[in-house]
Amino acid sequence: MKILDFVPANCKNCYKCVKNCSVKAIKMVNDQAQIIEERCVACGKCFLVCPQNARNILSDLDNVVKAIKENKKVIISIAPSYLGIYKNPYKLIGALKKFGVHSVEETSIGAAKITELYREYLKKADGKNIITSCCPSVNLMIQIYYPELLDNLIPIDSPMIAHSKMLRQKYGKDSYITFLGPCLAKKCEAYPYQVAGIMDAVVSFEELENYFIENDISLEDCDEMMPDASGSITGQRYPIERGILGGLTDILREKEYTNITVAGSKNCRELFDALKDNDLNNICIEANMCEGACMGGPAISKDEHNVYVRRILIKNKLKQNEELKNTFEKNEYDIDYSRRFRDRKIQGPKYTQEQIEEVLRSIGKHSKCDELNCGSCGYETCREKAVSVLDGLSYSEMCLPYMRSKAERISNISFEYSPNILFIVDENLNILELNPKAEEAFNAKMANMKGLNLSALMPVDDYEKVMETGNNILSKKIVIEKYGIIAYSSIIYLPKLKIIFGILLDVTDEEQKKDKLLTLKLSTIETADKVIEKQMRVAQEIAGLLGETTAETKTTLLKLKKIVADEESDI
Repeated sequence: MKILDFVPANCKNCYKCVKNCSVKAIKMVNDQAQIIEERCVACGKCFLVCPQNARNILSDLDNVVKAIKENKKVIISIAPSYLGIYKNPYKLIGALKKFGVHSVEETSIGAAKITELYREYLKKADGKNIITSCCPSVNLMIQIYYPELLDNLIPIDSPMIAHSKMLRQKYGKDSYITFLGPCLAKKCEAYPYQVAGIMDAVVSFEELENYFIENDISLEDCDEMMPDASGSITGQRYPIERGILGGLTDILREKEYTNITVAGSKNCRELFDALKDNDLNNICIEANMCEGACMGGPAISKDEHNVYVRRILIKNKLKQNEELKNTFEKNEYDIDYSRRFRDRKIQGPKYTQEQIEEVLRSIGKHSKCDELNCGSCGYETCREKAVSVLDGLSYSEMCLPYMRSKAERISNISFEYSPNILFIVDENLNILELNPKAEEAFNAKMANMKGLNLSALMPVDDYEKVMETGNNILSKKIVIEKYGIIAYSSIIYLPKLKIIFGILLDVTDEEQKKDKLLTLKLSTIETADKVIEKQMRVAQEIAGLLGETTAETKTTLLKLKKIVADEESDI
């Protein structure tokens, strides 16, 4: 089941999610990010950094609301982090009761039980490295990326699962067990237990907050109410760093374990790398995927303070609760809290050096010095990026230095080899760039002209007008008499860059050819006129001569006719 993913959004050339995903479980398809479920550790960091808020998270909230409306016995296991997330945490309990929730108990009850079980586990420890297994994101990271460390994970349930098992036995099969907390990974952890009927739903504080807003429910209008059952101060410390190890100090000292707390995905990976390489021995690690532990969870309303304020709030609340005892019947039920973790490592294809270098060459990385390892694509090194391309997770165009270099190359070629006169000036009309064609036309070198005013080359009235009005001038015919240039001028103002781009389509040769052609035409017409006039005179002369000849011929023929007629009459 797809629990976490992105919705289609205006996702373009950002790669924030890829950059912030420590395990690179994100695939780019047509500029849209997609989460690869089998690679994901459900830390939620990608959702926190996404500027488009393009999160698509499976929600159980509608099912919880439906259960309440159907008068089911809805039981909430609330993560103790609520004590620092909400300024008036007990008003949240009042709101849940007002909403129709049957009972609200703190997950700290399960946490207190886990502390007992950890203590028993440590007593039997033989000196191997130990990693707490309360954070589902950490558990996923080890199962998928560090299966060598599976034996180091404590094989015991998380507080959420432990408490859910308690609640199921306490309230019966017909109850609707729901966990409420700041963690998205809990949704992934809970799914198999939901299928098994141990619990029914996971709802985040953020989901609940959005529901309250949509339904005009204000916490300030609700009464303060205490949870129906609370864990001891030991369990309530779990959401803060060293919250788990703080309850194990004596046994850790007795077993001579060096204890360490790690928070944040990057820090976890560094520490796990050291464990994998056998650089650390005899240490007990409290591992949290979120910076600030659970107080920095990804499913908290953004309006509920920042992580440091939350930490102070919960610490102050814990001081008030130091004498609090576990109000849950600890030994009433016989429950199995053991857990098994499995190797979920992805066996991907192995790529040859030649395959990797072929991808590198396709993005302009022909040697080591070309590999900038800038991380702009989201990957730490160019070689990691190349492997991601081979894996189908990314594409070559995600390399920003390569794309910029490519764009600059194309634009430089266009600028340098354009047959048009091109130049760029600033808002004061001082010359910034001249292309080679402009240097040739103005008989000037860029090195000598840079910084000079454009008026040194041509009239600037049109440029000043463009600056004043902001309206571009396109294809206006001008003559630069100083250089004998006839051109069609286009003046384009780029306000964001505060520059003017000038383009001169040089038509001097064409205009000169037109002038020569016109002169030739006029000369031809004049010659034609003279020829026609002469032909007319000749025609008239010929006509006169033809007229005289015709008359003489006619007279001769008449005389001949008369002679013939006379001869016939004599006969």
